[in-house]
Amino acid sequence: MGRVYDFLKVIADKNRLRILCILQEQSRCVCDIFPDIGISQKLTSHHLSQMKKIGLVEEKREGNFIRYSVDKKKLKEYKLLFNKLIK
Repeated sequence: MGRVYDFLKVIADKNRLRILCILQEQSRCVCDIFPDIGISQKLTSHHLSQMKKIGLVEEKREGNFIRYSVDKKKLKEYKLLFNKLIK
């Protein structure tokens, strides 16, 4: 149940949920995400860090930039855990 709690805690924040939705479409760097969310680049990085801690997003370095994307396998695991919990 701890993993489900951590997942729900992360996505309960509206900005993290919005970031998750953006990253579902395609991978992006912080500089492409924060203008769409309407928060600072630093705060966007913080949210991505929280999402990365639970494995929800992964990062790939491209030169000076880091591109973030949803770890679809991990997201599927969280969905299955959540579904088991609410049955």
